[in-house]
Amino acid sequence: MVSELDLQLPKLDLRDARIWLSGSIPEPAGESPDIRATLEAWSGSELERGILGFVQEFASLAMTYGGQIIHGCHPSFTPILLDCVRGRNDVSTDLLELCASRYFVNPDDNDWNRWSRHSKTTLIESTGGNADDRDTSLAVLRDYMAKQCTAFVAVGGRWWSSVPGRAGVPREFERAKAAGVPCFILGGFGGASQTYVQENPDWAEDLNNGLSRKENEELSRTTNFALAAGRIASQLQILSSSTGEQGFNGMSGM
Repeated sequence: MVSELDLQLPKLDLRDARIWLSGSIPEPAGESPDIRATLEAWSGSELERGILGFVQEFASLAMTYGGQIIHGCHPSFTPILLDCVRGRNDVSTDLLELCASRYFVNPDDNDWNRWSRHSKTTLIESTGGNADDRDTSLAVLRDYMAKQCTAFVAVGGRWWSSVPGRAGVPREFERAKAAGVPCFILGGFGGASQTYVQENPDWAEDLNNGLSRKENEELSRTTNFALAAGRIASQLQILSSSTGEQGFNGMSGM
């Protein structure tokens, strides 16, 4: 569904954009419950409306103009992303790539098979099946998404309050920055993204997104999810135009 924001934006062409969307709904303070408990804890809150509102707004906007969302199958984002695809008249599996490690996902799982009807599904081999293989398997998965994407966007994120070393958003953000793709991080909606921005004064260096430090700081503080979605989409268009015929492919970390 196209929102009023779409009608206010200049004509966008994001057909070469492959946007790695990183994040999740964060755990309540001092807790690390399963995803069902997390969603119940935040149900109806400003945090939920902000993070999930951004995911829906941005994904719908990107898909409307031909962009592809790449995501690591977090259960708080995946249903919304699939709904964005299903809600379109021209349903295409090219608009969404859901990626997962075999450490976590069984390819015969009913959900995984169902998702493949509406998205490209990519299973990455794990480094093993032991507990010690969790983080290394995730690293391999993140390396794959970094190579596939032409831009990176982070919002929300879990684990910082309970297990900072396991927080995925900071690791994925730093991996995308290392790949040289344009990066955007939204700290205004809470979660690991917010804490990372607050605790790392150099976070806005080398974002490669064409915005000034002041503009990136303003974007990182906004709590208006529609404004954030439109700002990032517009900037991706500017970046694509500035690279000429290569488009986003000229900025890929591939």
